[in-house]
Amino acid sequence: MRCLALFLLACIAPSFAEAGGQPAFVGTYGHGATALPDDVVWIVQQAGDHWRVVQVADGAASDAHRLQRRGRDAFWARMDWPEGTGAEADCLSWGEKPGSLEDLLSDVPPAPSAPGEDYGHALLCHVPQPSRARIAWLADNTSDWFYYDPVFGVIEVRALR
Repeated sequence: MRCLALFLLACIAPSFAEAGGQPAFVGTYGHGATALPDDVVWIVQQAGDHWRVVQVADGAASDAHRLQRRGRDAFWARMDWPEGTGAEADCLSWGEKPGSLEDLLSDVPPAPSAPGEDYGHALLCHVPQPSRARIAWLADNTSDWFYYDPVFGVIEVRALR
């Protein structure tokens, strides 16, 4: 019986969290704009010290990195979300940061940031309910996950694993 319990724990433990109590990003994700509720939109894979995100529709794969506090703060400020609500968030980001009007008018392109120090084109974020409740755009979500990109904006995501 003890062996069975240890085996089951070993099977499900990776899906709960990584070291440090942060969400384990590895898995499959979907959203409400698909034909079926469990249609997989993204597959997140561990790739050494970072992640790889595969878009199922076209097979496009991108290297992703976990946002550090500075990167989350930059995204939260751009979204004009309440200060402090990003502290408990955990986000993966990939692609180049979308340009702003300031970037477009500048004679000097912005210097690239180290991975994690700023957000890229796309984000997959886990935001616990107490913080989510304080963000108007996320307050009605039933899932702790959202996806953002400049084309689709913010959409609720389900971890399908």
